[in-house]
Amino acid sequence: MMLGLYTLPQWVLLFFSYGFLGWVWESGYVSVRQKHWVNRGFLHGPVIPIYGFGAVAILALCAPVAGSLPMLFFSGMFWATALEYATGWAMERMFHVRYWDYSKEKWNLNGYICLMASLCWGVFSVLLLRVIQPPVAGAVTALSGPAAAMLAAALTLAFAADAIASTREALDLRRLLEQLSASRQQIARLQRRLEIAGVFLQQDARDALDGLRKEGERAAGVVSLRLEAARERRRRMLWQMSRQLEQLRREGKLHPGLAGPDQKAIQRELSAMHRRTDEMYRRAARVLQRNPGSTTSLHPEAMEELRTLTGSEQ
Repeated sequence: MMLGLYTLPQWVLLFFSYGFLGWVWESGYVSVRQKHWVNRGFLHGPVIPIYGFGAVAILALCAPVAGSLPMLFFSGMFWATALEYATGWAMERMFHVRYWDYSKEKWNLNGYICLMASLCWGVFSVLLLRVIQPPVAGAVTALSGPAAAMLAAALTLAFAADAIASTREALDLRRLLEQLSASRQQIARLQRRLEIAGVFLQQDARDALDGLRKEGERAAGVVSLRLEAARERRRRMLWQMSRQLEQLRREGKLHPGLAGPDQKAIQRELSAMHRRTDEMYRRAARVLQRNPGSTTSLHPEAMEELRTLTGSEQ
C-alpha cells in the first residue's frame, strides 16, 4: 500500500482531483448523449465522489501490484466494482432511486454493476497508475504543506455544504415519489369503490396527464404553471369523487360506514397535495436533471408523473 507516500491533505486533494476529472468525463459523455449540457452527478459542484473514492482506493490498494499489468487490471477492476456495487446499493436503500442502472446491460448484477463497466474500471486503473497519476501527484506534491492543508480544508467545507444540500434534494425526491405513489394508490382505490363513475374517472386521470404534457410544451421551464395545473386537475378529480360518494350514499348504493372514511381520505389527499410545495418539486427536479438516467423500481409511475410535472423527461 502507498498510504505513507502522501499526507492526509494530499490524499484529500487527490480525491477532489479525480472526483473533478470524473465529473468532466461523466458530464461530457451524458451531455453528448442528451444533446444538451448536463451537470452530471449527485452533487451540484463539479465533483463526482465515487470517482474520487474509487481513484483513492485504487491508488492505495493496487500500488503493490502496479508492476504487473494483468494484476493491476484485475485488482483495480475488483476494488472499483465492489465500491460501485456498495455505493449503488446503499444509495437506493437510502433514497429509493437508482442513480445509475445497468439492468439493460448484459452480464449485470442487480443493475448495480455490469461486466462492461467493470472492464472499464480495469482499464481506468491501468491508466490511473501508469499515465494519469504521475502528473496529478506532481501537481499535488508541489504545494507546500500549509498550502495543501488550507486548500484541502476549503474544498472539504465546500464539499460538505454541497453534500448536505444535495442530500436534502434527494430526500425531497424520495418523499415526493412516496407521496405521489401513495396518492395514486389512494385514488385508484376510490375509483374501484366508485364503480358507477370508475370508467369516467380513469379517463379523466389520463386526460389530466395528457393535458399536463401539452401544457408543459407550451410553458417549457415554468414549473410553477405545470404544478398549479396539476393541482387544479387533481382537485377537480377529488371533488367529483366526493360528489359521487355522496350521491351513492344518498341512493343507498354505498354503505354509510364506507362513505365517511372515503370522504376523509379525500380530504387527507387534498391536504397532502398542498403540502407538496413548489420548492420541494424544484429541488427534486434538480436531482433528476443531474441524473437523467435515474430509475426507481419502487415508484415507477410516480417517477413518470414527477418527470412530467417538473419538465425532467428523459
